[in-house]
Amino acid sequence: MNYFPVTFLLMVVAETLLAAVMSGVNHLTDGQEIEENLIISRRRAISEHDHRSDSAYAGILSDEEDIEEMKHLDPSEIKPRMSIILESMDINKNGFIDKMELLEKLLDSYRKLSAEESDAEFLTSDLDEDGLVTWKEYVGDTYGSSEHFDDEMTEDEKQLFLAADVDKDNHLNKEEFRYFYTPEDYPHMQPLVLLGVMNRFDTDKDGKITFEEFIGDRRTEHSEEWLEEEKTKFTEELDVNKDGVLDENEVHSWASPNNNQIAESEAENLILKADKNQDGVLSFDEVLDNYYAFISPESEGYYIFRDEL
Repeated sequence: MNYFPVTFLLMVVAETLLAAVMSGVNHLTDGQEIEENLIISRRRAISEHDHRSDSAYAGILSDEEDIEEMKHLDPSEIKPRMSIILESMDINKNGFIDKMELLEKLLDSYRKLSAEESDAEFLTSDLDEDGLVTWKEYVGDTYGSSEHFDDEMTEDEKQLFLAADVDKDNHLNKEEFRYFYTPEDYPHMQPLVLLGVMNRFDTDKDGKITFEEFIGDRRTEHSEEWLEEEKTKFTEELDVNKDGVLDENEVHSWASPNNNQIAESEAENLILKADKNQDGVLSFDEVLDNYYAFISPESEGYYIFRDEL
């Protein structure tokens, strides 16, 4: 995916991913905010073979095989599988899942799924199958040719690639490709993410982003209702110090969502949904009675998983 400006013209590609990640989360980052946060750094969404067009959220599941298999199971088959997962989550073996245990599992799920997706992209980008990806290979795989190799429109992306090349050998191994693919997940990459966002939005180059810069050319693609929602988000959530603009710290929080914050919000949301006796922890039965919420938010509409009824 090209970072700027193409990325924001294609935000619809990430709607499934982002709505899933933020199902039921009401604070810190709502679905639209995370949509914009993540789309900045998910370059591959404009590619025909994008792996990120699918949901990267799987609740307490930790790999794509589990997700795919669960989609085709009856509830009577899902619950025994879930019980095994719950046993592994119950670190102190007291028969309950507390917030910290749920939080750790969600974070583990985020990390593993992110790595799986990156590794899948690594394989498609490694055109000569030598176990390494050069910038030219990446451009050829993403854009269909290497004619954009020196294009200005790929410059931000190229800088991320160079920063991810830790050993400076002019290609990325699988681990380095993860730095490139999800730079917001790695502290040493985050300054480049911030720079890319500022290059894209800070049109007057004053080190701050106004609401008009924040909206930019997206204004023509959406309704007035959407515009009002974005204005509310900008003023009430993103602009933390309420000075009317986003400074670098606020942009950093927007562009590099904190997985710990996201997981904590999701853990709280899941406990709120499933904790019938309101004791602050979840029994295995409480989780199993609401299994759909813990393995796929979409399944609450019975879209992926089949309901018992």
